[in-house]
Amino acid sequence: MKKISLILFVFMILIGSIIFYSKWNDTTGQPKLPQKNERAKVAKKETVSESIPTIFVHGYSGTKNSFGGMIKRLTKEKVATPSLIATITSDGEITYEGEFNKKEKNPMIQILFADNKSTEENQSWWLQELMQSLKTKYGIEKVNAVGHSMGGVALTNYVTAVGINGAYPEVEKLVLIAAPINGLEIGEDGITDYDLTENGPKMQTERFANFDTLKEKIPSELAVLTIAGDKENGTKSDGSVSVASALSAKFIYQSQVTDYREMVFTGIKASHSLLHENTGVDKAVAEFLWSE
Repeated sequence: MKKISLILFVFMILIGSIIFYSKWNDTTGQPKLPQKNERAKVAKKETVSESIPTIFVHGYSGTKNSFGGMIKRLTKEKVATPSLIATITSDGEITYEGEFNKKEKNPMIQILFADNKSTEENQSWWLQELMQSLKTKYGIEKVNAVGHSMGGVALTNYVTAVGINGAYPEVEKLVLIAAPINGLEIGEDGITDYDLTENGPKMQTERFANFDTLKEKIPSELAVLTIAGDKENGTKSDGSVSVASALSAKFIYQSQVTDYREMVFTGIKASHSLLHENTGVDKAVAEFLWSE
C-alpha cells in the first residue's frame, strides 16, 4: 500500500511539474514583435546578421546568471552560438573567456562588470572601454546589443556618446529590456509625474534630458526594440521600472532612427527580474535580431 502511495505521489509531482512548465513557457496572450514600418523596410540596408556578434549587458547588481539563461535557451534553440564572456574590472582591466569566431552562427558575447553595483557613469565608461577592446582585439566592426535594466541605460549612453566613431564598433540592432530611461519613479496607483504624453514625459529626469540633448548623435540606421513589463498589479510597472520610463525610449530614438518598435509584456513573467527569463521575450529578441 505504501509503495502504491509513493508511486501516486511521484506521479502527481511529475504531472504538476509538466503543467507548471507548460504554463511557464506558454506565450499565449503575450505580444508579438511588431512589423517594421514602411520607412524602415525601404531605408534599412540588407545585412548578413550571422557575421555580427551580439553583446548582452546586465543591469545593476547583475551577474553571469542575468543573461545566462537566455543565452543557454537561444543556444538550445540553435538560433545563436555562445562565444566570449568578457569581464571588466573597476580599473578598466578586461579578461576574456572562450573564443570568438565570427563564422559561427550569431555569436553571443556576455559582458560582465566586476563591480556590478557601481554608478551609471562608471558602467557606461567601462562599456566604452570594453567595446573598444572588442574592436582592437577581435576586429569586431559591428555588434548587436541587448541590455537589461541599467545595461540598457549604459547602451543608450554608448550610442549617444559614441555615435559613428571609427574607434568603436557600430551598433546595428539594439534591444532595451526594462531600461529605466526616465528614472525609477513608480506610483502605487500607476500614476506619476513622469508619465508619458503624446509629446514625451510630463517630467524629465536628468538622465532623460541628457539623452534628449545628445540623441542627434544616434546613427540613423540603428534598429531599436524596447521591451517593457507590466505585472498588472495596478502600478503599471514591472515592480522596479515603470512602463512609462521604459517606453520613454521612444522619445529618444524614434525621431532619429528608421526602425523603432516597442512591446509590453504582462503578468508575473513580466516582473523586472523575470523578463530576461521569459521565453516570449526570447522569441521577440531572436526574431528581431536574426530573423529579419
